[in-house]
Amino acid sequence: MESSEAATQEAPTERGRKRREQIVDAAMGLFDDRGFHATSIDEIGAASGITGPGLYRHFAGKDEILLAVFDRIWELLRGAIDRLEGLEPEQALDVLVETHITLALEQGEALMLLLRELRHVPDYYQRAAERNDARYTDTWAEVIIKLHPKLTLDEARAAAHAVMGLIGSAARDNVAYSIANPRHRMILHDMARNSLEAF
Repeated sequence: MESSEAATQEAPTERGRKRREQIVDAAMGLFDDRGFHATSIDEIGAASGITGPGLYRHFAGKDEILLAVFDRIWELLRGAIDRLEGLEPEQALDVLVETHITLALEQGEALMLLLRELRHVPDYYQRAAERNDARYTDTWAEVIIKLHPKLTLDEARAAAHAVMGLIGSAARDNVAYSIANPRHRMILHDMARNSLEAF
C-alpha cells in the first residue's frame, strides 16, 4: 500500500527511528485530543521531549507528522494483505478480522484522525488513501466471495464494510478496556465471523 515519501524515509540510526516514533506517538495523542490545527509544533516537541528546532531534524513540519500517523495504518494493512498469499479462505478471513481488530484497538486514534483530517492533506495523499482503502476493501471482498460464491463483488464489499464497521464501533466504546482484555478481542472476532455466516 502507498504511504507518504517523508514517512517512509529511513532514519539514519536506530536512535533516530525511535525519536521519530516518539514524535509520532506524542503528536497522535495531541491531534486526537485537541485537533490537528489547534496543535503547535512546540507542543508536539514538548510532549515528545524534543525542542522545536530538534524536531525539524526528523520532520519538515506538522503536516509531515500527520502523514506519518496515517502511514501507520497503511503499514498494518499492507502487512496483513501480504500474509494472505497461499492461505485458505477461512485462514485469510481470520487474518483480516484480527488485523481490523488490531487497527480499531491499537491504532484507533490514527484511524479517527484519518477520517477527520484526510481532507486537509495534499491531494496526492488523498488519492493514495482512496486507493489503499479500495485495495483493502477488495481484499476482504475477494476472501468473502471465496467463502460465499453466490455473492456479487458489490455485495461482498458491502458485507466487508459491515463487518469492519461492527468491529470499529464495538472497539471504540471502551478502547482501554478492550486492549487490556484478550477476551474482548475474542468476542469481537467471533461476532465478525458469525456475522458472515448468514449468507
